[in-house]
Amino acid sequence: MPPNTLYRLAGQAGVVAGIMLLFNTARRVGIVPENTLTHSIAPIAAFLAPFALIGIYFWQRERSGALGLWGFALSAVGLVGLAAIEFTLHYVFPLLDKQVVDRLVDGRTGTGFLFISVLFLTGTVLFGLTLWRAGRFSRPAVILYVVGFVPTALRAVVPAPVVSIAFVLGSVALAWLSATLVLAVARIAPNEVSPARIPNTTG
Repeated sequence: MPPNTLYRLAGQAGVVAGIMLLFNTARRVGIVPENTLTHSIAPIAAFLAPFALIGIYFWQRERSGALGLWGFALSAVGLVGLAAIEFTLHYVFPLLDKQVVDRLVDGRTGTGFLFISVLFLTGTVLFGLTLWRAGRFSRPAVILYVVGFVPTALRAVVPAPVVSIAFVLGSVALAWLSATLVLAVARIAPNEVSPARIPNTTG
């Protein structure tokens, strides 16, 4: 498979993830009804986001350095952990009694959730810094990415309205960065994606 095809698929996954995150936010604030279907599809965004992150990172890895690698690694691990959390919230907890859920959240399960949140928070900040320094993506999109996903990582202690706004900003940023990747790849001939041929996409 040509490298640019992989980049394009990663970008498309990110666009879909961003749209799904907006849908999930609409469900949480009551714009979209709460039902079995809307809960069942909620984890899709978390499952797609790591693929987008991989494409975004590799698109600008030559300018990322060690800090970029650490930011990517922590973000990727955090996103995989968030996918596990989303699956648990929508496919496991609804089948358990509230008392059981409360005991899990107050115990090791809650500790695991907190650890994942810290990983994702740290990774988001580092990855945002390297995206800014690399200059391959629009800096307003990078700002929205960090401003949006930092509060979402802290949603256990941040007021719900702030988290909802942050989710919207982060969702838009993820879709924006991913769409930039798709459009940038479209300007390159097949099989010709390489660090030397990657154009700036900050346009």
